[in-house]
Amino acid sequence: MELIKSGFGLHKHKNQEILNPTSILMAQIADHFISDLQIDVKKKEEYVETSEMGKINIEDHEAMDALIKSKHENTHTRLLSELLETERKYVQDLEEVCSTYLPLARDPAKRSSLFIDRPRVASGVARRLHSCPTINQSYNQHTGESGPPVDRKQICEMLGNVEDIKDYHKKVMLPKLEKACSNSNLMRDLFECEKSKLSIKYGRYCINTERSSSIIAENLQFFSLLQTTRGLQLRVDAQLIKPVQRITRYHMFLSGLAKASADLGNDEASADYSAALDAILAVADHTNTMMWVGKMEGCPIRLCSQGHLLKHGKVLSRRICGSFKIRNKWPCHLLLFQQAAVLCRIVDKTEEQKNPNLQYLTHVSLNHIKDLMSKNSKTFEIHKLKQVEGDLPDYEFQKSEVIMKLEFNDEDEKETWRKIIKAEIDQLNSMAFSL
Repeated sequence: MELIKSGFGLHKHKNQEILNPTSILMAQIADHFISDLQIDVKKKEEYVETSEMGKINIEDHEAMDALIKSKHENTHTRLLSELLETERKYVQDLEEVCSTYLPLARDPAKRSSLFIDRPRVASGVARRLHSCPTINQSYNQHTGESGPPVDRKQICEMLGNVEDIKDYHKKVMLPKLEKACSNSNLMRDLFECEKSKLSIKYGRYCINTERSSSIIAENLQFFSLLQTTRGLQLRVDAQLIKPVQRITRYHMFLSGLAKASADLGNDEASADYSAALDAILAVADHTNTMMWVGKMEGCPIRLCSQGHLLKHGKVLSRRICGSFKIRNKWPCHLLLFQQAAVLCRIVDKTEEQKNPNLQYLTHVSLNHIKDLMSKNSKTFEIHKLKQVEGDLPDYEFQKSEVIMKLEFNDEDEKETWRKIIKAEIDQLNSMAFSL
């Protein structure tokens, strides 16, 4: 500093400072220059420090992105692994159900390997001539308890088509899933191609759940003791609910895989899983409908034996005998299965409810329908073949009677119903003639 000042003529002479105005001005300029230089150095140091911090921040962001990506990859891998492992466990559970309860539905002659509880005979007392072994699978040797045996027919109704579902998953779904877990496109093809079969098999199972639960409730003691005797982890009701839950689990896994793929930026894989999810959502919607239909009150026929549910919807049912007045109409629900048309009365007062309570009204087998006769633009009658006296074959049926008189919202809806019923009748007739 002194050197700079001296250069501008600011110095001492004989203990006195000689002040030159020009020199003073130049000194002030020098002071400003030095001050500005110091400020520039400080700013440069701050800039360098900020740049270093920026590098550190960039590195932190990259590390965070890598961590997030790794997390999404782990989620994706975990979901695929759980999907496959739960499928294997599901097949094992179904095999346990079949091996435990299907033998109870067999004929006595085929149950030779089952435990037989023979009636005890007191010593010295002759055995009755016609006494025979009785099957009592719930007998507990430790407590001496036994529940009333369950009829074989009830066991069959309780199990429904669980054996068919077991074979389907063991031979079809599991092998295909093992291949599809490495390729999202294969996963999409699997669920889109199997959507129809899944709907039919699980729809048939779900429509029977109400009847199955009723049989279990009626024979709870038998099944509880059987669980204890066999050392089963779960009772039959907890085992038979697993097919219903499986569709929901597919939904959960595919939804998670679609999201994880989108988070990883793999739009193609995300689209594949989303398409598979759409297929399973359609299956779930159908199974929910079948569970609702299965709760119908007072139905005398086994709905699970009527084939696939082709169409259903609200109609007005007119009184068969009487005038076409408003008071002779009832809000109803028409269900068209592959083998029968079932008409139900809507019990709930609120007709806007999506799934109202249904009460059985009448039904007709499709191969017994003689004609669908239009009455006006919105109404047609279903005429059922009426058998004359004697046991005559179907082709000799001549007379008919009105079994249903239905009114629809408009002519288009009426024609849609009429065409689909007629098409199904024609298909049944063609199958009958080919046999």
